[in-house]
Amino acid sequence: MNSVFEFAWLATQQVLVSSDDGASDIKGYGSGFFLQYRNKLFFVTADHVAHIDDFDEGLRLGKDDFVWVFNNQNSTKELVTALTPIGGLFSFDMIDIRDELSFEIPDMQDVAFSILPNSFIIPFLTHELRDCNDDLIVAAGKEKIILNSECISELKESDYCLIEGCVKWKITDGIRLERSNAIHIDLKLEDIDAEGCYILSYPNRVVYEHWAGLSGGPVFNSAYQLIGMAIRVNENDDTIKVMPMKKITELMDYAIKYEDSISKVENYH
Repeated sequence: MNSVFEFAWLATQQVLVSSDDGASDIKGYGSGFFLQYRNKLFFVTADHVAHIDDFDEGLRLGKDDFVWVFNNQNSTKELVTALTPIGGLFSFDMIDIRDELSFEIPDMQDVAFSILPNSFIIPFLTHELRDCNDDLIVAAGKEKIILNSECISELKESDYCLIEGCVKWKITDGIRLERSNAIHIDLKLEDIDAEGCYILSYPNRVVYEHWAGLSGGPVFNSAYQLIGMAIRVNENDDTIKVMPMKKITELMDYAIKYEDSISKVENYH
């Protein structure tokens, strides 16, 4: 691995959300990542990416959209890439599980994840990443990585963090996918909010269109450690809200216990 920029690019997945099972009625885009945790494979993203209408209305509408991850196996010009569907998403809303894990899940917790099989038919590949000087950082066609729990860390005041992904998504002429690569570096811990999320300061002016599409993506420090997931930006004070991995893994622990309890019931019957 040549740099943390390459590592983050290999770990960050691009997400498409549609209202139909053919991915033709596109509702939005986002980011996410695969994580091996407690011998299970998870796909993680922001819940407002997976349930756009719910967060627009501020309540659960009981309707699931279709979530897909780009495999990036495509020609140079046409949108012919394979898409892998992500089903069985856990989302959290007004659930009290203090007896199980000694914490409460607040209303509309902005994280969603799925427990997946440990293998895929089609690999997930990179598309090309270059820096501001047009120097190549990551070539197209490299196989992306699955993160593991050993790289998880809490954010320290001395950490400098980065977020990478794609913004300004557009399909032109009905077939050509256009997207801009985004690399945001030198993010520093400014505060921890009432929900326990990190508030990171950004050294430049935050412009929403330069970040739209990064929600749900992994956030790393310069030591290649996964410290959280990007949630939203604030243009007013140039800050980024990040959900700590500790909060996400607590929810994963709940999901594992839930799945295990369902399995026991099914085996009993």
